[in-house]
Amino acid sequence: MVEDKVKNTIIESATIFFSKYGFYKTTMDEIARHIHKAKGAIYYYFKSKEELFNEVLKQELNIVKTTLQKIVDREITPMDMFKKYILHRFELLNNSLNYHETLKGNLFDKYKFVKDVLDDFHSFERTQITLILEKGMDSGYLEIANINSTVEVIMMIANSIEIPLFLQGRYRNYENTINELISLITNSLSRKE
Repeated sequence: MVEDKVKNTIIESATIFFSKYGFYKTTMDEIARHIHKAKGAIYYYFKSKEELFNEVLKQELNIVKTTLQKIVDREITPMDMFKKYILHRFELLNNSLNYHETLKGNLFDKYKFVKDVLDDFHSFERTQITLILEKGMDSGYLEIANINSTVEVIMMIANSIEIPLFLQGRYRNYENTINELISLITNSLSRKE
């Protein structure tokens, strides 16, 4: 459909500009010029720049979710699944530049309009990590007193190191250390013989 094509072209262009210049430095005029359309054409599909950014962020995080879901759906041991999930999570989010933009904004409380998209992503993550840990318990690999608390702590650890890793560009410096941290976590949760 022509309308879908135009909408996708707008999103692709917005993704380029938001990734390169950030939300606040990108204008709807720039996006419109890039796709050779009037600014009104963008507003036909998106009521505001915030709504357009939300769509860009949602699509970016959907790619992350799809990849992570494939890991959880694989037939591998829960320990390998957890390690692969966390490693891929950091790798994928390191490349998600619009997600980085929301991290900057959260420092200054500027991005309240992306709350629903981020809440959806965090809910997805809680579900996936819970499934992994439950598989680990069911198969006898893990021993966890309270899965919900464990999931929350894992999420807190992961989220708390995102700013230095992504915004300060340190991800590549600590890639091996992240792998060691994941091993520490899985070893501490492993069933004691």
